[in-house]
Amino acid sequence: MSSLLAAAVLTTAGLLPVPLPSPLSPGEPTPPAHSSPEQPVLTGVLDAPDGRLKRGCKDYHYAYAVTTPSSDWTFDITMQDRAGKGVNAQSLIGPNDPTSGVLEFRLCRWATKPGMFALKGQLVSYDGSQEASVTVTEAFRMRKRNP
Repeated sequence: MSSLLAAAVLTTAGLLPVPLPSPLSPGEPTPPAHSSPEQPVLTGVLDAPDGRLKRGCKDYHYAYAVTTPSSDWTFDITMQDRAGKGVNAQSLIGPNDPTSGVLEFRLCRWATKPGMFALKGQLVSYDGSQEASVTVTEAFRMRKRNP
């Protein structure tokens, strides 16, 4: 009998109207539509220009930038060639590494096939027991050097 009564109470509770907030007094400011605290900003950027593979083994560059609510963060960056083979990986750790800069990587023309390359970065920000992450991708093309 008590479960039947509980079911009736739950059913009736769903049918009752929700009380509306009381109207504001004439000089009282209107409360903001969203009064929830603002989410901290967490962004990462990777920027690699298209380029040409030079003779021998040469250094190339790409830029990065991170914005985190905390100085405790990691940014793990991997690079893959057109076949999906990993050709470079780097990890940045805040506060030891700057939040923006230019990183270099080395490619050897004899071992690298021209085509599209993909950069993928996983940015994680740590704030006490809170953890937030975002994934960033960038694509760039490496062409053969002109003869």
